[in-house]
Amino acid sequence: MELKSFKALLSAHYLLIGVLIAALIVLASMGTYINWDAQTEFEAASSVVTRGFPYVTTGLMIDQPPLAFYMTAPVLQAFGLSYVNGVGFVTALGIGCVALVYALGTLLYGKRTGLVAAALFGLVPWQVFMARTYLIDVQYMFLSSLFLLIGILAVKRNSEKLLAVSGVLFALAFLTKLFAIFLLVPFVLIVLFKGKENGFKLNLKKAMIFLAPSFIFQAVWFGGFANQHFFGVYFASDLTHPVLIADPSLTFLPRIFVESAGWFLSAAAIFALGLAFSFRRLFAKTHWVDVICAVTIVAVVGVDLGLVFGRHLLVPYVSAFKYDYAALPFVCLLAASLADKSRLLLGSLGKWKVKLFLAGFGLVLVFGSLVESVMFLNHSEPYPLIDFKVDYVGHYFPFNVFTPVSSGFQAWHYAAVALILLSFTFPYVAVAFKRGFGGLLRILAS
Repeated sequence: MELKSFKALLSAHYLLIGVLIAALIVLASMGTYINWDAQTEFEAASSVVTRGFPYVTTGLMIDQPPLAFYMTAPVLQAFGLSYVNGVGFVTALGIGCVALVYALGTLLYGKRTGLVAAALFGLVPWQVFMARTYLIDVQYMFLSSLFLLIGILAVKRNSEKLLAVSGVLFALAFLTKLFAIFLLVPFVLIVLFKGKENGFKLNLKKAMIFLAPSFIFQAVWFGGFANQHFFGVYFASDLTHPVLIADPSLTFLPRIFVESAGWFLSAAAIFALGLAFSFRRLFAKTHWVDVICAVTIVAVVGVDLGLVFGRHLLVPYVSAFKYDYAALPFVCLLAASLADKSRLLLGSLGKWKVKLFLAGFGLVLVFGSLVESVMFLNHSEPYPLIDFKVDYVGHYFPFNVFTPVSSGFQAWHYAAVALILLSFTFPYVAVAFKRGFGGLLRILAS
């Protein structure tokens, strides 16, 4: 990239820097965490360094696609074979995910919504604990978000080259974790909603350009190195060696969203969707994006519900924190869209008192989401066990503290919120300051 282009890019998106620094402050001021899944997955990554393949204690190759472990191996080789170093790599990708949520929000809604979505995603406990634990979920989320971003650009520009790049990135994401397939939902919907408008016609050639890398990567790993059949990626032990639950509680799904994302963020996403349908004409330009976000969330949680109540599988029940993680960026995007929706409501004619209340209520929900996230993080840090409750009879998803930090670091969380609010308001403050300063100069000159 030329220096001139880089300066233009930085000038257009400089507010993101404040949000990324805030997210880094929050992550750096947290400890590191571990649970059974993390211990097993780190063992697989360590085994890549020591033995060349992702083995676990049973002596068998782990039943996950391998790319995440090979991505981590160079970091462990360079900085030392320690769990903290593995978490550090995941944390770096977590910051990358925040930037990609901004990029997706900017591309789909606009820069204002993208910035708010990145802030919500960077502070939400669901993402923070994922990024401070060695789990392969953040790695697949990074690659999946990147594939979706390039895929949207491919549709907008009607570019087969970008489609091929997107296909390679999806193949890498799918070779990281099966759940990457959830991000195909918004991509397919974008093709259906906006393909014709941009001259992007879905045909067999385009489908093969996108899917061929995935087929090749699956065949090479599962049919070659792993000595499994081609469809091995689709058959994790959760499905092939199921542990069953007889009487799951239907409240597990809303409970895990409230426990992991918070009341305010969940309410903000629902409220944004309600506004989208109540004022469809006012939000006509982004109504299709609201629908895509909602359908993606429903698709993710629908699969989880089907596995729990259709097949009575225990793991999707107690690990809904991981199974529904793919829905989190779209919850944040919906909630963040209240920033633009509030602006449009205030700028529209008629029923101004009602619209003022709705706009104000939406912004309160967004601000409340940030505060609630920080309060949760500050409350949870001193304890040796953080559990996201699934039901009222003892089922939960635990995070054990691996390396704690001093409680004094918790104050940095509020500094992060202050930096985020400064990033939100800086353009308006700068304009007001310039106008005020200019007026002062004119007065002094006279």
